[in-house]
Amino acid sequence: RVLYLPLVLALFAVAAGASSLIPPRTQQLFELQSVVSLEKLNAAAPANEVSYSFETQLKVNSVWSQDESQLLEIHHSKHYVATPGAKAKRSINSLPDRPFYVALVKGQPEQLIAHTSRDQSLLNLERGIASLLQLRRSNDADTELDVSGHCRVRYNVKSSTRVEKHKTDCALWDLRVSYHPEQALSVAQHSQEQVDYELSADGALLRAESKETHRLTLAAKPDVGSLVRGSLRLQHLAEGAEQVAQLEYASLEAAIESLLEWYRVFPLEADVDGAIGALTEQTLLDEFEKRVDQLQEQDVGKSSLALAYAQLLPLARITKQPQFEELLQTHPKLATQLVDLLGAVQTYEAHNATFGHFYRGATTSKESLELLEKYLQALAVATHPERAILEHLFGWLQQQAQQSNARQSKLRDSVLQTLAALTRQSGLDANDVLLQQLRDLLLEGLNSKEGSLYALALQNLRDPLTIDELLKQATQSTEPKLTVAALQALKSFPAASFAAPQRQQFESIFYQRQRRFDSSARTLALDVLLAMRPSAEQLGQLLDYLASNDRQFEIKTYVLQKLRMLAEICPRFRAMFRAALTQRDHVNNYNVLGQRGLTTVLTRQLSQSPAFNETLLSTQEVYQGILKRGSVEFLLHAGREQASSFKLGIYTAGLGSLVGDGDETADDGIPADDELQSEETVTAGMEISVQGAQLRPLVFFTGQTELMGHVWGGTASDSTPAYQATTLSQDHEHYIVLASGATLHWRILGARSVDLNGKVGFSLWNRNAQTEIQQKSVDHATTTPISLLICVLSCSTGSAVVGHIAVGFTYAKLVQDFTLTHEPKLSLQADLDFYSGIKLCMQLQRPEQLLTFSNARSVYLQNVEPTYAKHWRSTLTHKSAGCTFALNQKNNEMCSIIIDS
Repeated sequence: RVLYLPLVLALFAVAAGASSLIPPRTQQLFELQSVVSLEKLNAAAPANEVSYSFETQLKVNSVWSQDESQLLEIHHSKHYVATPGAKAKRSINSLPDRPFYVALVKGQPEQLIAHTSRDQSLLNLERGIASLLQLRRSNDADTELDVSGHCRVRYNVKSSTRVEKHKTDCALWDLRVSYHPEQALSVAQHSQEQVDYELSADGALLRAESKETHRLTLAAKPDVGSLVRGSLRLQHLAEGAEQVAQLEYASLEAAIESLLEWYRVFPLEADVDGAIGALTEQTLLDEFEKRVDQLQEQDVGKSSLALAYAQLLPLARITKQPQFEELLQTHPKLATQLVDLLGAVQTYEAHNATFGHFYRGATTSKESLELLEKYLQALAVATHPERAILEHLFGWLQQQAQQSNARQSKLRDSVLQTLAALTRQSGLDANDVLLQQLRDLLLEGLNSKEGSLYALALQNLRDPLTIDELLKQATQSTEPKLTVAALQALKSFPAASFAAPQRQQFESIFYQRQRRFDSSARTLALDVLLAMRPSAEQLGQLLDYLASNDRQFEIKTYVLQKLRMLAEICPRFRAMFRAALTQRDHVNNYNVLGQRGLTTVLTRQLSQSPAFNETLLSTQEVYQGILKRGSVEFLLHAGREQASSFKLGIYTAGLGSLVGDGDETADDGIPADDELQSEETVTAGMEISVQGAQLRPLVFFTGQTELMGHVWGGTASDSTPAYQATTLSQDHEHYIVLASGATLHWRILGARSVDLNGKVGFSLWNRNAQTEIQQKSVDHATTTPISLLICVLSCSTGSAVVGHIAVGFTYAKLVQDFTLTHEPKLSLQADLDFYSGIKLCMQLQRPEQLLTFSNARSVYLQNVEPTYAKHWRSTLTHKSAGCTFALNQKNNEMCSIIIDS
């Protein structure tokens, strides 16, 4: 066996070197068959019901040859296209009978010479035929250029007459038009091809057969997508009897030149056949009218609106500005839904239409300003905006800096946040002029009175060159609000962005080595330290801190719950955590590990296969018995990758003075945290992040005077919209060129419709409070007779993913269209009783959920007589039972006390 393989390689090299695949001066007859199928994922056996085949006869003439160079003239005739469901083959009569030529240099195809009037599909097919003639004479080939572009190749010589070629990573297997940078919101693709060659004893080609597979799925849901198979077989029939006339030229170049009156030279690498991905004769105006009933205000938060939104988007992206303007003028009552759609389009045509319709300078109405803000919020999650949009927004900001219009301050803030997010998503070079100008603007604003607003914009920008300035503000600023904002921005960077010196600065903040910091700043610094994967020594320091004399027990509770949460998720960290605890008897005891604070950090699995793999990350930071900073974040997972789909945050400051300390004689065993010397302004507000893009914060009230106005007027008790929008989630489109030259078009669009409402109520006469966050709108909020209702949030969410796959050529096409709809629900309720001591009860519930998957596959024989079409449709539903999540033992005990009372 050791001697056998070198002997085979030697024999193959001698045979191949002595002869061409097509013997010179001869005529060879071949049959070509191409089969393409569109199959279900995870099918028990391959099914060819959704497939087509193309057959033709080839006559290959060697019309010029010299040394290892050759020019082949190839005629095709008797063309048929078929599909398993059709009773008979369809004859193709429209193909021209003109031959095409393949130029081979050193035995390898390098150029295609074809008639100038060839259509793209036929030209690609001829490139596929030429590519089958590419067979290397050695076993060490690394890359090749053929119909699929540059590919990595590996040869496996089975014998002197049998050879296998394996192809991977072909350039034309991933021709991206658009993609989502977050892997969890993107797609997964696995492609491979194998070409089998069978040769005669003297090295002539008897059979060449390519077999390829392309598995296309959603990254977050691998069981949704399609499997495309393709085969291209060239089978030798016989040697032709015709005498082959030779082109009498001294060189290959001269022989090719003689053909160029009606022919031109093409590379082997194919071009996309745009007709496969082209939309039919439809207009956005017509399609919008068909879906008006699904786009009403009452549909916000439902999957039906998200589905209509995703279905309209492909047409909207090829629509021109006048049509957008007509749509805005025709449907003024649907303006809120229209601006969401226009934001997702991401073209300058849509952008110009929106600003041109709503913005009137200083005279712009309040309603128009709100609609422009809504447009910007939808635009903020865009992944591939046209550069002209960024340039317009930056120019608008510069104009506003000179005008100083207080009425438009909210719009200015939203433009700032959107521009920063779009600049990051665009992936501009670090030396790009626009990025440099925006970076300078934000860093200058960081030192202004609105420093926290610019820190939020830097969080959206996430430019590594701003890290040092943000760290400077985090460590040196005397304003707790700016310190926290700077640390929030730093937390958004990948952990790999920080080095050892920067770790020391985060440690200095958390351990308060230089000065005292706000508790929120310390917990944010801890989050960064943990994201940087602490060593065993660094983890030991955190555990030792739990036994220190620091009286900020809420922070100690945060540290312990964060470590326990990470230990639940990561086996490696769990082992290190347990080992570190075992080595520290002064920490590993109830006195230290017993929960003495009300702060809560937890993660819970919301759904998993066959639904999406989603988790909830909830952080409730408590200070003096009052929620200081809380967040609820929904994370979508795809393998080891995750993406934040929606994050809702609540922040308060200075409310402890209103609540008081409860019964002064009561001892609840929870010592009050140390207070910072500066007095805090009474404040409450909401922070919203959509797919990592931070929106302009919403302020409930600022100052005790404004708060008292709400208390006595009861205005905050009415439910008011905080965030209502339909935004893009998945956004991916690309092409694949098969070995047969057929073009595959793949488009995935996802949308999420969210309806978030909030209200704040107060009672000065009782000392109970209740907070409720729901992932579904509620028509009532339960209260006890003596409750003080601080905040109620209701949120309904509807999501939809629309997929489209089309593969084929001029005479046959396979299509798959699928939709995935889901309306996830969640209820998070918190009751706070501080009448006699402080007791906090949190209840997390997930009602029953329904996920629906609709799939339609079709086969078309077109441009033949008679045409043919057949469709297969199916619908699957999955129901997830509702449940109540267990949080922790202390929460269970407090819930029992509150409920029993």
